[in-house]
Parts: sequence; structure tokens; C-alpha cells
Amino acid sequence: MSGRKMVESPPIYSPSTPSPIYSPTPQSTERILQHTPLPGHSRLTHSFIRKEHALTLVLEGQKENAGLPSFGRGAPLNGTLLLESPETVTSVRMEFRGILGSLNASHGYSCLRIIDQASSLYAKDPSQPRCPSAIAFSRRFPRTFKNNGTSYALPPSCDITLPDGSFFKCTYSLTVTVLASRHRSTSLFSKEKSLSVDLEYRERTRPSRPRISEPSLFSTVKICPEEWLQLPISLTARPDARAADIRCDLFVPSIGVFASPEIVPFHVQLFGAAHSLRELLLPRATNRTREHPESMRVYLLRQIAFGAVGSDAPATMNTILAEGALRPLPPAVLHGLSLPTNPHSRTATSDDALSWDGEIDLQGITTPSFDVGTFSVMYLITVELRPPEASSINRARYGYPIKITTDTWVGSAEQQEKFWIGNITVSFQPRYCPWGHSFK
Repeated sequence: MSGRKMVESPPIYSPSTPSPIYSPTPQSTERILQHTPLPGHSRLTHSFIRKEHALTLVLEGQKENAGLPSFGRGAPLNGTLLLESPETVTSVRMEFRGILGSLNASHGYSCLRIIDQASSLYAKDPSQPRCPSAIAFSRRFPRTFKNNGTSYALPPSCDITLPDGSFFKCTYSLTVTVLASRHRSTSLFSKEKSLSVDLEYRERTRPSRPRISEPSLFSTVKICPEEWLQLPISLTARPDARAADIRCDLFVPSIGVFASPEIVPFHVQLFGAAHSLRELLLPRATNRTREHPESMRVYLLRQIAFGAVGSDAPATMNTILAEGALRPLPPAVLHGLSLPTNPHSRTATSDDALSWDGEIDLQGITTPSFDVGTFSVMYLITVELRPPEASSINRARYGYPIKITTDTWVGSAEQQEKFWIGNITVSFQPRYCPWGHSFK
């Protein structure tokens, strides 16, 4: 036998089976074996019960002792209708509605139907002469709806009423109507009974990343400058609206997305000659200090916009929700610190500078930001400068839109919102107020 080595062929491999298709919810042939709820969110295992007349409506998957049945994005709407006298019932009809409406003195009433579903749960006929005493039903909240040919996520339930009588409401409801004969032997004389339940809808959202935990600009701007966004505020002077000799900058966290329980830090700086700053901030009383500058305010503004019937110009309702608390920084903090400068504004290395740290508390805001084309709810961090009449500087107001979500980043959401500010990808684009907007 020769010393030549035998070369064996590699074994024949059969192609592997394709990987299974994964989905967040089980299919009809699947079931959940184990589920670990996220921290801070309990399982919805209770029922909401509403009884009127001889009708009882039971909705499943609710919190214990809930005042209203609540639902999230694409949530199922499962329940049972109980009838006390089913032998007299001739028909049962269910309506599932969602309406977004607003009323304004100058533009009247505007309405947008979000959900409009009607169906029959029972109709008496020879094949089914007697109505069952318990009728189960199953519906589902749609994930999107169309407005003027464009798909949008469903807006959250809200009810905003202003002192002048204007309002902005988004309501969802489930109505059951039962038609029954007055006598068992005849259906010529019938009576109608209805039961309606308001539904609370809220799609849970959260920021796409955490924001910096340290609220002070000077403590973090050199370490992580990308966490702050610098917004120059244009100031003009009389009589020819020339550029003023004072520069104002607003610094806010660059993420631009916050949850309603959070506190939003900000920083305001004024650069200019000492006599110009004194004229702006201390004009009305010699004992005023820059701890509470009379001529400058920072607050959270809510802007509701809706399309007016027969007009291209949107109507807006503006409301100040929270005042920002300003804390002056001593000049020693500013000495030797070089903040990032805007390339379009003049340098102010020889000018004096005044700075304030501050926060705006979002606690108590129940309506998150949303935009569905002809209706929107927007929030803006607003800086307002109100110089005295004797000053040559014109009044200015600058609003920077932020997005308010239902959950913080450490919480959870059914989808992570995308946003675009700096290096971050996002989807919220204000239509009526561009990013960084000066308005009268």
C-alpha cells in the first residue's frame, strides 16, 4: 500500500430550518408560559362594571377600583353585556366612537372623528328568536387613523377648558343600545335603553435615551457639551430695529423630550455692557435685584392649535402652565469659563455677563404632546423679556418646543419615541412653531 494519504470528503450538511417568527403577542395557537411584569406596572386583571336600568356592562383587563376604563396603544376592548330581561329584547347595537373637538370664540366649533364603528350584537330572527342573557364582545383600539389622507397615532384622551369658555377635548366612548318590546307577545310597541361608558385612551411613550442627571450647566458643559443645546434669542433696539447691544442665550437639555413628572433644568445668560444690563433689569426700582428680574420671565407655555373651517390659518390657544424658578449665579462662577458661542452671533468676550440657573416643574401636566395634522398640543419653554418703556430694547418672546411623554426613560413604554435634535433621531415636528421661535 502506498504512503499516499487518503483524503476524505467533508460530510454533507443539510440546510438548517428557518428561525421561528417572533412577535410581542402570542398567536391563536400559542400561550404565555411565564410573564415578568415591568417594575412599577401591575397586571390588569380586574374588571370595570357599569350598571344602568336593566343593563350591566363589564369590561375586562382594568385596574382595581378604576374610575374609568383605560386602554393603551392597540389595546383589546373585551367585555360582556348582561341583560336582566332578555326575553323581550329584539335587537342590541354597539357603537365605538372617538371624537376630537375644539371650540373657540373666533373660529367656532371644529370636530374630527377618530373612531366611528357601529355593529349589531343581536337581532331577533327565526334562527335566534331569544336573545341570550349575556353577550360577549371583542373590539380593539386601532393603532392609527387617517386625517386628510395621512395616518396618525390616536391622540390621548383630554379635556382642556379655558376661562373664556373655549375648550379642547378628545373623548372615546362605548355605547350599547337595546331595543325591547313592551309585551312578550308583540313587538309593535318597543322601548329603547342605552348605556354609555367613557373610555380613557393613552398611548404610553418615553424619551429615547436618558438626559443628564446634573441640572447645572456650568458643572457639565465642559465634560459633556453635547447634552446642552444653546439657543440664541434675537434682541432688537429702537427706533430702526437694529441689533441690540445685549445678547441673550437660553440653554436647555439637548434631548428635548421629558416626562410629565420630571423637572426640566435650563440656564439663561445675558451678555452686554454693564449700563445696558442695568437699564434692562433694574429700571423700575433701585432696590430690585437680579435674583428676581422684573423684566425677564421663563415659563412653560402650552399651545393648542387646530384648523379652522374654511381657513388655512390655524387657530391657537396659549396658556402659561408653570413659571420657572430663577437662581442667580455669582460672578465668580463665570470668571474664566468659556461657554460655547453661536457662530451667527457676535462675540462678547469684553462684555459683562449675568447668568441664572432654573427649573420648570412638569408635575400635573396630564396631556402629553401630540400632532394629528389639523389638531396639535405643543409645549414650549419660553423666555420673555419686557424692557421698560424708557429702554431702547424691544420686547421679545422666544419659545423652544419640547415634547412631553407619559413615562420617563427609566420607565417603560409600548414604543420608544424618535426625535431629532442634534444627533438624535425623532419624529415630532411642530407645525405652527419652528424649533426656536420668536413670536409676539
